[in-house]
Order: sequence, then structure tokens, then C-alpha cells
Amino acid sequence: MTSIRLSRIPYRRFKTMRQLIMVLLSISSFLLLINLPQKPQTIIKRSRRNLTIWSNDFHISTIQDVKYQLQSFNVVLIDNSLSNHCSLTKTCAEKLKVLNKQNGISPTIKERQEFYEAYKNDPVMNQVDAFICFHPTAMCEVFMPFNRPLIIIASTRYEMGRFSREEWTKWNKNFRLIALNPRNIIAANNLYDAEYIRYFTGIKPIILPSLCDYTKVSYSPKPGRSFLIATIFKQQFRSEFIFNLTHSIQRLNSTLTVDYLRSLYKDHYDYSDIAGHPGMIYVPYQVSLMSLFEQYRMNIPLFFPSIDLLTEWHYIYRVIDQRTWDDVNSQPSNTSIIPGVLGVEVPDPNNEFDRKAIRYWLQFSDFYQWPYITYFNSTDDLVEKLMHANLDEISQSMKIYNVKLKERLYEQWEDILRRVDAN
Repeated sequence: MTSIRLSRIPYRRFKTMRQLIMVLLSISSFLLLINLPQKPQTIIKRSRRNLTIWSNDFHISTIQDVKYQLQSFNVVLIDNSLSNHCSLTKTCAEKLKVLNKQNGISPTIKERQEFYEAYKNDPVMNQVDAFICFHPTAMCEVFMPFNRPLIIIASTRYEMGRFSREEWTKWNKNFRLIALNPRNIIAANNLYDAEYIRYFTGIKPIILPSLCDYTKVSYSPKPGRSFLIATIFKQQFRSEFIFNLTHSIQRLNSTLTVDYLRSLYKDHYDYSDIAGHPGMIYVPYQVSLMSLFEQYRMNIPLFFPSIDLLTEWHYIYRVIDQRTWDDVNSQPSNTSIIPGVLGVEVPDPNNEFDRKAIRYWLQFSDFYQWPYITYFNSTDDLVEKLMHANLDEISQSMKIYNVKLKERLYEQWEDILRRVDAN
């Protein structure tokens, strides 16, 4: 693959203050590129004492990410993971009372009461300052009786585990009660889920994007490596897409090489393996993905279908098959089982049979919100952009953006922890 040099910052004589400022900004951006800090210098441990946060999550990556971030603060995170993948992070909840992998997603009212009774006088629980709930967010219903700050961060559709009309309605009531208390935090790690929550509750969460700094890897393409196609679960569409892409490469007489990620790395890959490829091609199966956060933070150039193309592919093939819980259960619907609260001008997010509704909600997906992602309108267009994109320049722009995002995110966590400490 031909290497592409970064354009140098031009030297200009400046005659006005504006010109001087522009040159200084260019120099500061360049310094960010050559000397990226491991942790924002503005981050100071301001908590007056050590804080302890409790989690019973079903997703190892979301909690791993938060634990890594909170290393910069006086925080201990008790991670009693109920995920099927907890052995990978050695965080399995082996001694957890009442809750387990079978009942933890949707505990009965009796089981919630039993959990409180089991832990209300527990010496470890008595040291807990707050609870955090990612996946599912409704886990915080279990923690409500302890009367301590709750940190809700939705990483997928927030009704997870509350799929019936009755369960979802009750969860909405509790969700509003939690939001009414100013010591609690209502957040999402992506705009889609924030807007989704607002549609059904009227509550506007803050955005706390996942950082995924734990990879400790940055883009470093190796000669001869291929572009990678990220996981596509719809097998028929995957075969058709790869066939059409291969045909486009041949038709345009390109020397590009492309591999499907799960064919090249069948069982396992390291982050450095992915960072060694020139870029990632996506036909996403979800609107927000932890692997996508990881790859973006590694500054890997990303290629996505345009919103119009993805809307059409989803309408015809259901390629984003984890966008709605109905689709996850292979029962796509044209309506939600409970009504929204924003009025008819906002289309139903769970309508899988209306192009306008699909397109409206896709605009909030991570890959249409983040800068420096390249969009294609066809496989021919994709090949053209793979051949001519300035990959190094894209990666360096992502790196600068990620540094600034990390600074903002740590400031948000600083504020959250001060609120927890005050309570």
C-alpha cells in the first residue's frame, strides 16, 4: 500500500493579530500530535475521600472502560459481573447473593426484596457510596431501596430486561423517580440511546461516551495488510456485500485487498492486530458498539455506508439487526408496545417498516455523529475512497479529537463524583 505523507504546517509571516492566532492554533495542534498525554493534565483527584461504587453488569467492556477511567480518581469499583464473558476479565460474581446470570436481567419483585434484605447490613455494602447500571440500566431498580446515588448509563435500549408492557411501564415510573432526585445521574454513552430514552420518558440524559483507553494501542498500519470488514451478522447480506465489493475492486482495476475480520481472525485477535490494518469497513449491526469505540479511540480510519444507503439496506435486509429488541427476537414490528411522549412529529423508534422512521433514528447513531468517518454510497464508491483517502491525515485528526474528548469526559466524571461525595 502506498504510504501517504502528512502535509506540513505552512510557514507564513503574519501581519495581523488574527494571522498570529491562526499560526499559534496550528502549532498547538501539531504539538498535540507529537506529544499526546496519557492522562489529561487538568485532571486532579478532588474527591475528599475514597469512593466506592458497586456494579452487577452483564457487559464486561462497559464496566472495564469506566474502571480504567476512574483510576484517575479516588474510586474503588466493586465489579460483580454477571456477564457470560466475565472470565475474560476475572470479574465473575462468584459470591453474589440472590442475583445470578439466570435471574439478574429480570429479577422478580420478591428477588429484589431478597437482595435488599441480604445486603442491608452487609459490611461491604455499607461502604458503598453509589451504584452504577449500564447493561441493563434497569438493574438500578434493585438498588433503589439502599437510598444511595444511582448512576445510570444506557449503552443499549434502556428497556432491556423489561420487555412486557407492564414491566416497561413500571420501569418508566421508577426511571422518572430516579431522575427526579438531583443526586442521581441519568446518562447514555451514545446520542441514540439518549434520544430513545427521551422519546419514552421525556427525560434528557447527559452523554458520557465510552473512552476505551484501555486498549493502549494506536493506528500503525503494516505494509501489505488488507482493509478489514467488520462483523456482519446477516449471512446472506454479508456474502452479497463481499461479492459486490470484490467485483468493484476488479472492475476498477484496483490493487486493494480486503478481508472479512472473522475469517482472518477466527477465534481471537489483539488490539494491535486491528491497528496494523489500513482501515475498517462497516455495515453495522448496532447503532453503538463497544468495538467501534475501541477502534475509533485507536485512531483507525473507518468507512461506513451513507445514511441513505444504510437506511435502504436496513429496510430491505434488516442489516442493523440489534437496533430494536423486536428485531433481536426476530419479530420486527411497526410500533412500540408503549407510546412515546414526544408527539407524532417524532416517529416511533421501533418501527422497522417505515423508511422515514428508520432514517430519522439512524441519524443519532455514533457513526453519523463522530467526525472524520468516511461514507460511501455504493461498493464502487467505497473502493474509490479506499484508494484515495488520506489515511494518515484521517487518523491524526481522530487522535486530536480523542484527546479533547477525553479532557471533556474527565471533567464530567469529576462533576459526577463530587455529586456522589456530597451525598
